[in-house]
Amino acid sequence: MVRKFVKERDKVEVEGISLPGLLVLQKMCREGKQRLGDLAEELDFTSGAVTGLCDKLEKKALAQRIRSGGDRRSVWLDITPKGREFVRRNRNVGLRGITLLFADMTEADLADIRRLFIVLIERIGQYSETLNLLAKGNAKPADEDDNHRQGKYLSY
Repeated sequence: MVRKFVKERDKVEVEGISLPGLLVLQKMCREGKQRLGDLAEELDFTSGAVTGLCDKLEKKALAQRIRSGGDRRSVWLDITPKGREFVRRNRNVGLRGITLLFADMTEADLADIRRLFIVLIERIGQYSETLNLLAKGNAKPADEDDNHRQGKYLSY
């Protein structure tokens, strides 16, 4: 589901700016300049993806990078007046995206979705540990492994 949403989201462009770009601009309107590393973490993007996003925002004069005087590695992104106007003009895009997904759902529907997501998040938190313990329990010493396959193809 997440993959499908991201694919659909990435097809949307607002005046040549992706929805994550619009999200970054909206965040700067509300909270002020942002550190690029924090944006990468919050959006769950690689540093390279955030750099590309910032390049597009700067190219359209919607945002500008600011280097910290004391630490050259620390780079901030700030919105420009043109960027604020862009956000104001396109505010309805984000709102419509939310209503498109959730408008006809009842409070009970939303509560069910929330409850199920909480269960999934708890289970995901145990996923790697549980499977690693299972795999460790399945491991045999090398001299007991009589069924080792020989062949030229990779298999489990």
